[in-house]
Amino acid sequence: MRGRVFLLAAIALTQACSYPGQSNPAIPSGTPRWSHRAGGQVWSDLTLVNKVLYFGCDDGSITALDVRSQKVRWQYRTDGRVRSAVTVAQDAVFAASDDGFAYALERSSGVLRWGVDVGRTAPPRILPAPSPTYEYDYLQSAPVYADGTVFVGSPDGQLYAIDAEAGAVRWRFRTAGKVRSTPVVRDGTVYFGSWDGHVYAVDATSGTKRWSYDTGGIVQGSPTISDGLLYVGSRAASLFALDIHTGRLVWQHSLADGSWVESSPVVEAGVLYVGTSDARKLLALAADIGKVKWQFDTGGWSWSTPRLTKGTIYIGSISAYPYYFDDIELMRGLHAVAADSGAEIWRLIPEAVDGYITGGFFSRVQVADGVVYAAAIDGTIYAIQQ
Repeated sequence: MRGRVFLLAAIALTQACSYPGQSNPAIPSGTPRWSHRAGGQVWSDLTLVNKVLYFGCDDGSITALDVRSQKVRWQYRTDGRVRSAVTVAQDAVFAASDDGFAYALERSSGVLRWGVDVGRTAPPRILPAPSPTYEYDYLQSAPVYADGTVFVGSPDGQLYAIDAEAGAVRWRFRTAGKVRSTPVVRDGTVYFGSWDGHVYAVDATSGTKRWSYDTGGIVQGSPTISDGLLYVGSRAASLFALDIHTGRLVWQHSLADGSWVESSPVVEAGVLYVGTSDARKLLALAADIGKVKWQFDTGGWSWSTPRLTKGTIYIGSISAYPYYFDDIELMRGLHAVAADSGAEIWRLIPEAVDGYITGGFFSRVQVADGVVYAAAIDGTIYAIQQ
C-alpha cells in the first residue's frame, strides 16, 4: 500500500505556534513546515548540531542555519562547489571545496582558521551527462575528524591527513584514482574507497597501508562498519562485506540488472540498508549473509546514504532526462519507508530543475525533535513533520 504523496509545489508551508524547528502533532506526518532557499544546488549531506544546520552549496558557500529562527548565522564563501558534508568537531567546522582546498572555520562565527591545498591542480570534475563515458563525478569526500587529525579524500587520488589545529599536512596516501569516498576511522585505521576500484585500510598515524581489496569497479560511496565487517558498494554492480582486519571477502551481493551501488550503506540490528542506481531501489539485506529481506521501489537513482531512526528509513531519489533506457522515466523524491517491511509511509516530490539531472534529493537527511531536515537538489532546505 502506498503512503501519502506530497507535491511540494502545491503545498502551503505551515508555521506552528511552537518554534518552527519543533514537532507539532497537529500537523500530518510528511508535511513540510518551512523552507529555506540556498544560493545554488545542494548535494552536501546535512549536519545538525545544537539546532544549527551546516551544509555546503554549489554557489561555493558553507552555511550555518539556525532551525529555530530559520536565519543564517553565518556563511563562508569558497571559490568552488561545496559538495562535501560539513563536519563539526569541538569549536570548529571542516569542509572541502572544488577550489581544491579543505577548510577549517570557527564554529561560532564562520571565520577562517586555515585552508589547506588538497588537490588544487587536480582535473575538474565531469558532472553527469547523457552520453558516454558516464563518469558521473558528482560527489565530494567530506573531512572526518579523529584524535586531532582531519582525514579527507581528493580528486588528485590521495587521502590527506591534516593536523586539525595547525592545518599542516601530516601524510598523504596515494591511490590510482580519485578519492570521492568519505573516510571512516575506527580503532586507529582509516577506511575509504577509490575510483581505482579498491577499498583501503590505512594506519591513521603513519599513513601505511594495512590492506586493500579490489571490488572491480569505482568505489564512490563510503564504507560502514559493524560487528567486525566493513560494508561498501561499487560500480561493479555489487555490495561487499569485508573483514575489517584483513580485507578478506565475507560475502558479495551482485545486482542482476548491473546497477551501480553508489549509496553508502547503514546497518542496524543485523539489517543492512542501501540504495541503488539503475535498479532504482532501496534494499534491506541480512548483514551477516547478504540475503535480501525486502526491497522498495524509489523510482529514481538512490545514490544517497539512508537515514534510519525510530523504525523509519529516509532516502532520496534523483531524476534525469534523457534516460538511456527509453521505456523508463526516472522519478525524483524523498521517501519515508518502514524499516521492518519496506512499506512506504510518505513521499515528498520536489520541483524540477534545469539540466540533465532534473531534481530530487541526494543529501542525507537529519532528524531531531520530530522534524526531518532535508535538502533538495534545487537548493531548498525543508523542515518536514516526522
